[in-house]
Amino acid sequence: MPGVYAVATTDDVDDACGLAECPLDLAAVQRLLQVRPEARVDHVQATESTMAERLTAMWVVGEPVLYIGLAGTSLAYRIRQYYTTALGARAPHAGGWPIKMLETSRLWVHYAPCSDPTSAERELVSAFAAGLPSAVRTALIDVDAVVPFANLMVPGRNRKRHGLTGVKQTRDAAAPSPAADPMTPAVLLAPIRPDSRPHLSGPALRTQNITPNDISGGHIRVPSATKRAFPGERSTIDVDLLGEQLTGCRWDPGYGSDRERSGTISIPKGVLQRLVRPGAPLTVTRIDGGVRLS
Repeated sequence: MPGVYAVATTDDVDDACGLAECPLDLAAVQRLLQVRPEARVDHVQATESTMAERLTAMWVVGEPVLYIGLAGTSLAYRIRQYYTTALGARAPHAGGWPIKMLETSRLWVHYAPCSDPTSAERELVSAFAAGLPSAVRTALIDVDAVVPFANLMVPGRNRKRHGLTGVKQTRDAAAPSPAADPMTPAVLLAPIRPDSRPHLSGPALRTQNITPNDISGGHIRVPSATKRAFPGERSTIDVDLLGEQLTGCRWDPGYGSDRERSGTISIPKGVLQRLVRPGAPLTVTRIDGGVRLS
């Protein structure tokens, strides 16, 4: 079936908080330059340092959505092409290639079937641009192309001026594309609209990305998909936080009368400041009497 999909740094469709820093995979940068030594940054031969700096400059600070794409005929087929395209290859689907320069184990793909994916993609990109804070917008590498990190053009309009060339096989190259990169992991699938959630497989349950506000507020937020590891009502639970045992922590599942919100675990601020760094989520494992966060 046709539709649209988005690559994001969270598995929670209601989580609007992204990462402040680009989770660049320096090993992927090295592999790209090995297969594409002709890569250029502003017409100068790329080095690992200049390529990493340019990709980091493309990061859209604080935005969880990193790429928006469409599938004209089959979502499953298009997303499979996205996974299997090797670094430096042009086919079968090299659009959004900067995604593979990141720590892909920390990413999720959200998708939604629709009858007009072209219009849906444009609407999603427009919504992304409309919600971008002015301070983030003015810091974009190309302020005339307000799109997610790995989108390289505004749908139907202009291309992003990122200064990178030679990063993909040329159209007329006779040599075959490199083999698919076996180090690129699959990512967890979750729907954009939760009306028909498929079975989820992949990484363990996780919290939302830990932010400085979470640490200063003394809480850890839990997305809807992870709440099954917790009680269904407000209660106190024991928490193993990175090996430190905490008893009687308050748990609020976030089920309000108007809509569901993220669940929250209350943790002493001093403990969070000492043990947890902002940026990445924590893995959640159910244990007797509570949960382990690691």
